[in-house]
Amino acid sequence: MVAVREAKVEDIKDIAKVHVDSWRTTYREMIPADYLNSLNYKDFEDKWKRRSLKGVFVAQDEKGSIFGFASFGPIRSEQEGYDGELYAIYLLEECQRQGAGRALLIKGAEFLLHHGFSSMFVWVIEQNPSIIFYQSYSPERVAEDSIDIGGVRIKEVGLGWPDLSALKTVLKR
Repeated sequence: MVAVREAKVEDIKDIAKVHVDSWRTTYREMIPADYLNSLNYKDFEDKWKRRSLKGVFVAQDEKGSIFGFASFGPIRSEQEGYDGELYAIYLLEECQRQGAGRALLIKGAEFLLHHGFSSMFVWVIEQNPSIIFYQSYSPERVAEDSIDIGGVRIKEVGLGWPDLSALKTVLKR
């Protein structure tokens, strides 16, 4: 059973661990191992301590252990017709495909709607196997770009849901 709740400052250490560990498993075939191995919990903790936790949600198991998180807020790039953004969603590999991603997405859609947003956009590395998760909710393919991670140029795609209320309805089925 997964529980999703707003993140608290006390969760930062666990969020950082999930962030690093999920990067290492999700991107192991796409990003150089040296780069992934250089990621460390302390650096990620420090980054998380410097940012607001508004719009950040954690997924935890029945014992209260955090195994995933997602963050949402105003869109950070110009994408016509989109005002909200899913910044990140990460789950430990062994906890994927059990409904936590969907539960986090529902919570984020509700958060965005509550704060006056009507649509949601997300950047996804095209080779990320989790792109299938997003595609299962029928987003529009809105944009393409590439980013440099660890000295490697990686293609990313921008996916969007122009009607956040409709997405929420689909997610709750």
